[in-house]
Amino acid sequence: MLFFFIVLSIPVYIFSIWGLYEPEESHFFLSRWRYKEIPELSDIQIKLIRIGNVIVIIVWTIILIAGVIDAFTPDPPLLPVDA
Repeated sequence: MLFFFIVLSIPVYIFSIWGLYEPEESHFFLSRWRYKEIPELSDIQIKLIRIGNVIVIIVWTIILIAGVIDAFTPDPPLLPVDA
């Protein structure tokens, strides 16, 4: 399970960091074909894209930390069954 989280983290972090530095490019990623001319994004849209990427980075980091804690927490010992 931890391996799954770590492997899935790589594209999530790459896309989120890319969206922080180039919000217009990341917003139109895989949807450029719909437009003859790429529309301009307003300053508010660019800020919302950046805020969303920061939130994704924070939430994914919390999920990753929770997965690491769950993976390395030992299971409680089994109680003996008296016959």
